[in-house]
Amino acid sequence: MKRWLVGGGIAVSVVAAFAVAVLVGMVLGAGGIALGGAGGALAPAPRSAPSVWAQSPSPSPSPVVEQEPVVLFVGDSYTVGQGTTSPELRWSTRVSEELGWQELNVAVGGTGFVKGNAKRDNYPTQLRSVAPGSVDIVVIAGGQNDFKTLRRDPARVFDAVADTYALAALRFPDAEIVAVGPSTPRAVGLEARALDSAVRAAAAARGAAYVSLLDPNIVQGGLVHADGVHTTDTGNARIAERVLATLQADQPQTGARPADILTSR
Repeated sequence: MKRWLVGGGIAVSVVAAFAVAVLVGMVLGAGGIALGGAGGALAPAPRSAPSVWAQSPSPSPSPVVEQEPVVLFVGDSYTVGQGTTSPELRWSTRVSEELGWQELNVAVGGTGFVKGNAKRDNYPTQLRSVAPGSVDIVVIAGGQNDFKTLRRDPARVFDAVADTYALAALRFPDAEIVAVGPSTPRAVGLEARALDSAVRAAAAARGAAYVSLLDPNIVQGGLVHADGVHTTDTGNARIAERVLATLQADQPQTGARPADILTSR
């Protein structure tokens, strides 16, 4: 991975096939819940060339100013930061500040890989709202708003997950991709496991880093907002810690392995 993703090299490997990962993920539990700017630092302007008649020495070279990577966040109300007391306390902003990223957050509450709001702002629409090739990293997070559709038409959701990651790779071919899996404030069950498996497999197919919010389940207890759905300031801090710990590990997870799914609770 590129240096600006995390402070250190990360070995990325493509693992289990999408279909196998989804089938294995579907064997466990049941449960679900519906959930519902970027300005680069500019390098100094080059100085004018000194006159050939000038007696003074040539000026010193201008210092090189590195631009912070622009990071696109796609997601639902969790990524919007609903439940926090301030947008600065949402998990995406915490991660961006820690890693020196310029956050471009286009997340929309109530959306998913399939599910959209009144404007149909699902994840593919969010990706298309940003100019192609304009970001350095793409973070796709969540998916729990698709649990209801998953019960009725799992193939539709699984295809949408794979297509969303394919679209991200197509629109931003030089960008790193980070997958943050779905979460649930309820018991981790069938829908959560199945969708998580689909996300892990899609991430693996694209060589993306994968962050699990289910192993162990991070959205529970006092971290759940009074509305029973979203996360508190502390909950967002815990999600940020999980994302940072995974990205800064020597070998972050990069996809769905059946052994991981079968042994995780």
